[in-house]
Amino acid sequence: MVSNSGANKRRRTAADTLHISDLPIGFIADVSAYLPKPSRAILAVAFTSSSLWQNDNLMHRLSPISKAIISASQWNILDFEDVEKELANKLTDDDISAVLNSINAQDVLKRLKLCGCINITGIGLNLLRGSAVLEQIDFSLVGKHETQQKISESKISHEVVVPILDSIISSDGCSLKHIAFPISWCRDEEGDPLEQMRVRYINMFTRRSSSLSCSHCNANMRGNDNWFSSGNLQNNICYDCLEPFCNECVDTSELLKYCGFCRKDYCPLCVVVEDCSDERCGWVCNGCKKSCDSDGWTPFIVRIA
Repeated sequence: MVSNSGANKRRRTAADTLHISDLPIGFIADVSAYLPKPSRAILAVAFTSSSLWQNDNLMHRLSPISKAIISASQWNILDFEDVEKELANKLTDDDISAVLNSINAQDVLKRLKLCGCINITGIGLNLLRGSAVLEQIDFSLVGKHETQQKISESKISHEVVVPILDSIISSDGCSLKHIAFPISWCRDEEGDPLEQMRVRYINMFTRRSSSLSCSHCNANMRGNDNWFSSGNLQNNICYDCLEPFCNECVDTSELLKYCGFCRKDYCPLCVVVEDCSDERCGWVCNGCKKSCDSDGWTPFIVRIA
């Protein structure tokens, strides 16, 4: 009996081994729903041959399992803070490109936050060129309520990213409202690498101002030219809800407050920002208090409007 059992084991081949793709498609799609969205998209990518990811018409060539995983979710938001940093740190431009391709990002993605993606140059974002639906893109590579001082050296390049942003800004019906840049781009020794792009971005807001009103007083924001501070920090828009506020409401009613730790503006409906008990800190949001209370922290940037 032992001898026959051993012979049977030796006769087994790779074809007899159960593979995950042999499971019912609906079962795999249901299980994937428990994963964070970025991980869900990465799983869908894994079920389609890597040779297809350079194909411009990929959506029609995804494997049945990949299609089931993708179609089971809404892809208006993709936030890599939802995955472990160890995974985010390893992602390449090819990985990001494949994920964006699989979810048809140019037509559906409204918010992209690249927390932890320190290994990308930005080439993988080419699929977003000309997007008319993208409202927010966060290149800062840090999570919410996290200082950029703690981030490892990243590969993301303004030389790669700025042309992509320009194509989005110049697209008909552009919806872009908020951009967060890496702090390293604000300290470029050769000058401001974003100067011309920022001018075009402000001009885009000016063109849209006829339909852009303050979320508090409903005043038309035509003529508002304060969309960026000198440190390449977005002004007049809450980082969380993306609601715009006019200069008067910001100045007199303090409806947007700037956190000097995470370098973001928040409205009081999203995040509470208050004066820190440590006089070194100034204003900090409640999410950053636990970080700024640590010994040895000092503000690393002063906002200049």
